[in-house]
Amino acid sequence: MMKEQVIIQAISITRRSQQNFFQVKLPRDTKRIIGIETGLLIQDSPPYAFSPLQAGSGLIERNNLMGVLQLKANGRPDIFYAKEIFERDLNIGAGELKVFPYDPPNERRLGLRRIFVPPDGNSFDFFPSCTHGTKREEDPLNICGCTVINGYFKDSIGELLGYDVSYKVMLYIWIERQMKSNDNEPGT
Repeated sequence: MMKEQVIIQAISITRRSQQNFFQVKLPRDTKRIIGIETGLLIQDSPPYAFSPLQAGSGLIERNNLMGVLQLKANGRPDIFYAKEIFERDLNIGAGELKVFPYDPPNERRLGLRRIFVPPDGNSFDFFPSCTHGTKREEDPLNICGCTVINGYFKDSIGELLGYDVSYKVMLYIWIERQMKSNDNEPGT
């Protein structure tokens, strides 16, 4: 019987150009790694470091590269996973068709409705996450016979900005475990 599980590893960055070497031990009964997912949590940075794109500017802006993640299975010669971690997609609404739903004015409702509409006419908060590329899914993998992962993360944003930015990169390792038949019985 197989069981899926996620192993979570937080990688803390506090100094510019910091290199972080880490190791993740997987359970002994891990059959294979089935996917990797990443996340980002900015903890401390000057307020001017990350500014959103001005609405309606029509410009495409470069996304902030936070750093590069690499993973290698212990005892194997090659890197099996590498990813550039970005702060967020600053161009998520660029080139979007602006939608203005028809809502005939009603004097009774006018006094009650105080909705902020951004200058470009759209707020992307009401779109489902899957329509604008923000739905989180793991990158599928099939790495068998691995119980230790060696990882490396190098900060890029601190080097680019010239000062320290504190943040955490979250690493989610999805595994498939070989469960013994008596592991599912109640009371064990």
